[in-house]
Amino acid sequence: MKAFIDTNVLIYWVDDSARADVVEQLLAQEAVISVQVLNEFANVLRRKRAMALPDVEALCTTLIDTCDVLNLSVRTHQTALTLMARYNLSVYDANIVAAAALSDCAVLYSEDMQDGLNIKLPGPTSANALVIRNPFRA
Repeated sequence: MKAFIDTNVLIYWVDDSARADVVEQLLAQEAVISVQVLNEFANVLRRKRAMALPDVEALCTTLIDTCDVLNLSVRTHQTALTLMARYNLSVYDANIVAAAALSDCAVLYSEDMQDGLNIKLPGPTSANALVIRNPFRA
């Protein structure tokens, strides 16, 4: 099952905690991220964690080698705008959701979005539906 992992979940991967173990398990699946997630991940590690750039680069390279990394497209952007209105999402969250849905992920793991929310892309079919799950919720 393809699963998209949001930045707010991946950040725990660099911690020495039980949550890091959960992220390791998610990465061992058919994990998908986007370039947006890579950018946000690098930004948090540099600015909030004060991690050295070579260490940030090494972690990002591991993610690139481990995950299917999606480029953002005009279609992703346009879909995100529709999802913003339909689900009251921020532009950044909507782009994450759009990327996950357009890549046929069944689940989007996020700590910050509504756990259990079912997302359906605009259109006449139920294709590209996904559910948001908090992987740390018991």
